[in-house]
Amino acid sequence: MGGLAAAIAIVRAGARVTLLEAAKELGEIGAGIQVFPNVSRLLIRWGVDELIGRNLVLVDEINTWSADNQLIARFDPKVGARQAGFPHWLVRRDHLHAGLTECARRHGVELIVGSRVEILKHSNDSVTVTTTQGVEHTFDLLVGSDGIKSTIRHALFPGVVPQAASTVAAFRGILSYEEVFAKVPEARQLLRNSMDGWIGPNGYILLYPLTAGTELNVVTLFQMDHIVKVPEVMELGEFRKLYRDWNPIAREILELVNYTQKWPLLVLPPMKTWSNEHKNVVLLGDAAHCMQNHMAQGAATAMEDGAFLGTVIGEVVRGMISLPEATDLYEKKRIPRAWVKQQASFVSGTINMAVNEAAERRNKASAPEVKCWDRNVVHPSDLLPPTYRSWQMYCAPASVPGILYYDPEGDADNAVCEYLQSKTEMDPTTLVTKGLWEKWWGVIDNNGIGADEERSAEADRELTQI
Repeated sequence: MGGLAAAIAIVRAGARVTLLEAAKELGEIGAGIQVFPNVSRLLIRWGVDELIGRNLVLVDEINTWSADNQLIARFDPKVGARQAGFPHWLVRRDHLHAGLTECARRHGVELIVGSRVEILKHSNDSVTVTTTQGVEHTFDLLVGSDGIKSTIRHALFPGVVPQAASTVAAFRGILSYEEVFAKVPEARQLLRNSMDGWIGPNGYILLYPLTAGTELNVVTLFQMDHIVKVPEVMELGEFRKLYRDWNPIAREILELVNYTQKWPLLVLPPMKTWSNEHKNVVLLGDAAHCMQNHMAQGAATAMEDGAFLGTVIGEVVRGMISLPEATDLYEKKRIPRAWVKQQASFVSGTINMAVNEAAERRNKASAPEVKCWDRNVVHPSDLLPPTYRSWQMYCAPASVPGILYYDPEGDADNAVCEYLQSKTEMDPTTLVTKGLWEKWWGVIDNNGIGADEERSAEADRELTQI
């Protein structure tokens, strides 16, 4: 997702982009993914939302239940959209991937499948990669968005590897609503175009609709008796025992699931840099900052990376900054932001899986949300004090506005402006950083007739996405 986002953002900035895909066919697995306001704004801006269409699902309510089915928190996504300015959608990963892929194609990105990178060579002037088929590609910038097992990260930082930071493991699958309602009729009482989560001691269950409301995404997490470092197979009976004392309806839905794969939640320690010494190879997404999924921000953060990087590359194309300067700005802004998200994910998971007194304090803190809904008000949050922040951080934008209100392209533009002004002396009379705006006038002049002939050599950079 991050690689496609970067490809779209960079080509929109005016550069030529080639995307090397390891798989023989472009595609994704069909599990669900949440699209929060910090990313839905990009899908709308780039027109991806129109390509995906009805498969972007907007629920009417987000409910959090205790394991014994007591409502302990509730949030209205319409309120969230009003707060953040953009919607919170639910979508299958493959539908989102297809929309981004088509958007990239329409923007002119060259997509080459079956091109797994095996060898990386880089100098101050260029970057060359060789695929497992022996094909060489040379570029001015290489973006390594090749996931947790990143070849590019291993080539640059062989000692940096993802770590299993807790005993929590995840289980994922998809069911059809038709099957669920046929075999668990009482589920109709709960699943009303809603996202529903059951949280209990040491784990939780999350259910939400996909594919225009025809499919139900099932995500469960639980703290195991050991640290899960690699995917493991678990007996179906053992999996079901984890939730044997939970709400009967939720448990019956889990009875329909036939997956037994136990997935580790891996985290990359904070890195001082995501790039090589020449600043023409840079990491993005899970290759740079994989995180636990308790804030559902893994793919979102990767897409933010891509949008931010594309914006600063646009200033390279326009001749405002150099490529090393753009890479440096990307790292300085994105590395600390990714770490904040990694930490927020830890906190969110701890709160959701709290036990005993901590769980009681958590439930008491969200009692105002439930009381407001009991009054049948249009916008329950309007009755809450402005300082109120829900502990259910992942779905309430006002609780973590720095994450869910964020605009990566706007942030990148501001970063460039700050940087250029820091390099330029201010005129004491006019209070204008004169050199900066003289540069800007040069850009404006080149937007007119003959601009194509006057573009700098940097505008012809061939920038590549892996």
